[in-house]
Amino acid sequence: MVGLTLSGGGVKGSYQIGAYLAFKKCHIKFDGITGTSIGAFNGAVLACHMESELLSFWENVDVGTLLGFDEDYVKKEKLNQKDLEYFLLKIDNLIDILKNKGISIDGLQKVLEDFNLEDKLRKSNVDFGLSTLRLKDGKPLNLFVEDIPNGSLNNYIIASCYLPIFKKEKLEDDSYFFDGGIHNYCPVNMLLDKGYKKVYAIDLKAIGISQIVKDKTKVIYIKPSRKLSSMITLDKDKINDNIKMGYYDTLRVLKRYDGKEYCFKRKSNLYYKLITSKVSEKTLALAYGFFGECSKKDLVIKSIEYLFRKENKTYYDVYNIAREIRKYKKIDDNSIALEFIKELI
Repeated sequence: MVGLTLSGGGVKGSYQIGAYLAFKKCHIKFDGITGTSIGAFNGAVLACHMESELLSFWENVDVGTLLGFDEDYVKKEKLNQKDLEYFLLKIDNLIDILKNKGISIDGLQKVLEDFNLEDKLRKSNVDFGLSTLRLKDGKPLNLFVEDIPNGSLNNYIIASCYLPIFKKEKLEDDSYFFDGGIHNYCPVNMLLDKGYKKVYAIDLKAIGISQIVKDKTKVIYIKPSRKLSSMITLDKDKINDNIKMGYYDTLRVLKRYDGKEYCFKRKSNLYYKLITSKVSEKTLALAYGFFGECSKKDLVIKSIEYLFRKENKTYYDVYNIAREIRKYKKIDDNSIALEFIKELI
C-alpha cells in the first residue's frame, strides 16, 4: 500500500495541492492519506478524490475574508498599500482579535460545510487520518475516520488546525483542542503502523514537532526548494507560486530530475565527468571557491542555476542542461560561473 502524509503549515499548505497534481501526472495513486493542521484539511478533501475542487479553493481563496479581517484592511494588504491608514486598520484588526479572544473559526467551518466531507470520507476507498491534541487531559489523538464519531469529522479537522490565534471554542466531547503540530507535525507513523509499505511525506518546513519515524526506508520526503509564503499570507500571487513550486518540486523527485531549485532533464554522472574534463585547475579552484566543494555534476548545475537566478528565469519549466550550456557559452561576461561554463566541452 502507498500512502501520503501532509504536514501542517497554514497557507503554505497550498503547496500540497501542486504536489498532489504532480503525483497524478505520474499516475501515482494513494491508498491512504494522513495530515496535521492544514494537511488534515487538504488530506480530507483529497481522500474524497476532490483534487479539482481543492485546486479551485486554493486558487481563489480570500484568506483575509476567511479569517474575518476588515474588508478595507484586506484590500490594502492585497494592493500592498502600506500607508498610515493601512497601519491604523491593522492595529484595529489586532484590537478586535484581542477583544474577541482570537480569530473566529466561522470561516473555516463554512468552508468545510461547503465541501460536505462527512459522507464522502466515510464512503471513500482511501484511508484518512489526522492528528490533534485534546487540551483537557493533554492527550495526543491520532485518529482515522473509523475512530471519529458520525457527524464529527468537520470538528476534528478543525481541531487538527486549531492554532493559538483562533478563538477558543469547545468542539467535541466538551473539550478544547490544539493544533496537531504540537506533537505530530507530519504524521507518517500513522500510515506505517497501519502496514503501509511506502509513504510520500510533503513537509512544508513550517513550525511543529515531528515524531521519530519508525522506518525511514519506507518514507520519501518532498520539501520546498525555496521559501514558501508566510503561514497567513493574503497575497494570491504567493499562494499560486506555492502551488507551482509544489508541482515542480514533486516532479523533480518522481522523475528524478537534476537540479535543486530548477528542474533539468537527468544526465548521467559520466556526462558531467566528460564535459568538465578540459576545465583548467585554476578555473575549477575559482568555481569551487565560489560555489563550495561539491561534485563536478553539482558544480555545473549550481553554475547554471546561479545564472538562471541572475536573469530571473522561471522556475516552472523543465530544462535541457546541454542546451543551456551552449547558450551561455555565447555570452560575453567575466563572471566566475560563465568562465567555468565556457571551459566545458
